[in-house]
Amino acid sequence: MLMLPCWGHAQNDPFRTPQLPFADTKANHIVLPGDSSTWEGFLHKLDRLSFEGEGQVNIVHIGGSHIQADMWSMELRHRLQQLVPGARASRGFIFPFSMAKTNNPYWYHPQFDGKWTAVKNTVRADSSALGLAGYSVTTRDTLSTLKISFRGDAYPGYTFTRVKVLHDMDSSYAVEAWSPVAGLAIDKHTDVDGGYTEFTYSAHTDTLFLRFIRTDSTQRKFTLYGISLETDDPGIVYHAIGVNGASTSSYLRCQRFVPDLALLKPDLVVFSIGINDAHAADFSAARYKSNYAELIQRVRQAAPDAAILFTTNTDSYIKRRTVNPNGAAVREVMLQLGSEQGCAVWDCMAVMGGPGSIAQWQKAGLAQADRIHLTRQGYVALGGLLYAALMENYAAHIKRTYRP
Repeated sequence: MLMLPCWGHAQNDPFRTPQLPFADTKANHIVLPGDSSTWEGFLHKLDRLSFEGEGQVNIVHIGGSHIQADMWSMELRHRLQQLVPGARASRGFIFPFSMAKTNNPYWYHPQFDGKWTAVKNTVRADSSALGLAGYSVTTRDTLSTLKISFRGDAYPGYTFTRVKVLHDMDSSYAVEAWSPVAGLAIDKHTDVDGGYTEFTYSAHTDTLFLRFIRTDSTQRKFTLYGISLETDDPGIVYHAIGVNGASTSSYLRCQRFVPDLALLKPDLVVFSIGINDAHAADFSAARYKSNYAELIQRVRQAAPDAAILFTTNTDSYIKRRTVNPNGAAVREVMLQLGSEQGCAVWDCMAVMGGPGSIAQWQKAGLAQADRIHLTRQGYVALGGLLYAALMENYAAHIKRTYRP
């Protein structure tokens, strides 16, 4: 077992489980309170990848600031992509957050020029169209550029052979991909109805270069909703969708949620939206449940066979002083929806140690002083715990399905 001094290095061994004295490992399970048919479908996709080395498994993790920084999701991505040696697949969906003047995950580095304005799904008064990312950035410049490269020990370099640029653009705007690599051919196809341009590369490459060009002075704008970096290689693709401060109602304001999600072809959607709902002064469990029910319907419209996993809220305090009582209501709503809608549940709050446990995480250097967010080491530990629960569930499936 991984001992306490090694928490921050959990990513070096994806098969170790963090051992935290204040965590409740007895609660660290995937619970299936209702119909489990879509969950079994997800596990069978893992079977094909694990036993035959074929196919891709797409996981889409949606949440707030816990996910935007891509630390919790990075740990899960890193561990899951080592589940089948040599089957790493691609990086999947990203958004260049620095273009929106907000924190970008360390693991990929956007470099851009031009003037860009941003819209975010937490701004209730703004009715601008938004996609699955929950952010958009818009330029009216004649020429703007974007370069995206990878960095960090957990990311020795993702490659891709196909890129989807999700956008809204006037007829005379154009997005072009290029490469400094001699002999690398790039084909282009724009799907006007789908709202994206797809680039296909003649060989694997690891850095994205884009140009956004206004070809007619009468045209007004180019809006970027996100980018999907893809290959046809087998493996697990872990897409992280996060918006600082986002609640369930924030994602209901994303008009392109369904078509954008459909492009990712999810086999599993992980919902970790709830911490910001629970901290709202007018929190209503009934409204929260209604919002999530609508999000579930949108997922099933985009991907009818996708499994859905809820993670209950991390433990949190109100103004650093008192335990937020709405966390228990969020947990109850998720269990109800799991039973009624056939979704799985991972009880994050219970696994952390229950109400008030984040004070112990903070004392151990795993939570920040606001007693809401975790430190990087804390998110690494949380990712390790969820990974352990997923692997326990998968091992039980293998034993149940294949043991003579």
